[in-house]
Amino acid sequence: MTKNIQTKNQIHPSVKRIFYIIGGFFVIFFVAVGYTIYIAQKNFEPVMDQRYYEKGLNYEQRKHEFEKSKEKNWQASINILDRDSIKKDFLLEVRLNNSNLKDFFSDPERNVVDLKISYPATMKGSYEFQFVEKEFKVKNNYIVLEKQLQIPVAGFYEFRIEVRPEKDAAMFFSKKIFVE
Repeated sequence: MTKNIQTKNQIHPSVKRIFYIIGGFFVIFFVAVGYTIYIAQKNFEPVMDQRYYEKGLNYEQRKHEFEKSKEKNWQASINILDRDSIKKDFLLEVRLNNSNLKDFFSDPERNVVDLKISYPATMKGSYEFQFVEKEFKVKNNYIVLEKQLQIPVAGFYEFRIEVRPEKDAAMFFSKKIFVE
């Protein structure tokens, strides 16, 4: 009778092995979750556009600004958007055209061109440039901005350009370009 009691309290070795295997999986799972959390915090990047929410709220206003630039016949020509690849050291040329050039010159400190250059899906290696009205010059009936810019690392970049020829008019351009 004592022999039966001892065998009832003992666990078969194969059952013990299964418990150890399941326990090992739980340990590996929690280590993997902890490592994932560590990597996520270490590589955290902020949102690409700090004003994204504001732009979303002002959707109708922005839509009106884009329509207004068309109504007033503003046209923009940006040299880098005509190419699929550029050199690391490149010339940015923005040409604005309108029958009434006087509408453009109102405030020398007004932000006219926002250029955002970024790797897709990451903020690392991103660049942001803002050009004000006083940097533009009139050349052959065009309003022209010419700036020499440099990107130190080659690769595919997304160029997002917002041009504001007037305070209440805007144009937006976007293209992925390879930088050699």
